[in-house]
Amino acid sequence: MSHNFENLKAHVLPLSESPVFHVAKTEWKLVGVKLYDDWYKCPCGKEIKELCFIENQRNGNSTYVGNICVNQFVGIETGNLFAGLKRIAIDETANANQDLIDHAFRFGYIFENEYRFLMETRRKRSLSAKQIDWKIKINRRIINQTVVRQNRN
Repeated sequence: MSHNFENLKAHVLPLSESPVFHVAKTEWKLVGVKLYDDWYKCPCGKEIKELCFIENQRNGNSTYVGNICVNQFVGIETGNLFAGLKRIAIDETANANQDLIDHAFRFGYIFENEYRFLMETRRKRSLSAKQIDWKIKINRRIINQTVVRQNRN
């Protein structure tokens, strides 16, 4: 099944303040992403495993949409966020990419010193055992979306 813009619009508009979609979509911001093993349905009708949780900044309503819909229709850029998330979900010792590191810091999943550590080591192939242990601890927190400090959204 393909992405059905009309279904997405019918889902998002009642949760928005504006009745006009191109205005309503500016009310929303990304508040979380999650990878699932099971299939979910995007409001557009497409089966998805990559969910983007969004919140309306004017009225507090929230919902989820798929990665494609959040980018194409709602206009929220997720970049390489899911690629980085998949990488560390498969291998906890893997390097997160910059989009994922920025996201994790913005949402309070990592401390400032952990942000610097991940940025400095994101392209390195050889780390000490202590660094690998620290990276695993940080990556697990990112995967589980464990908040360790106040959000900066």
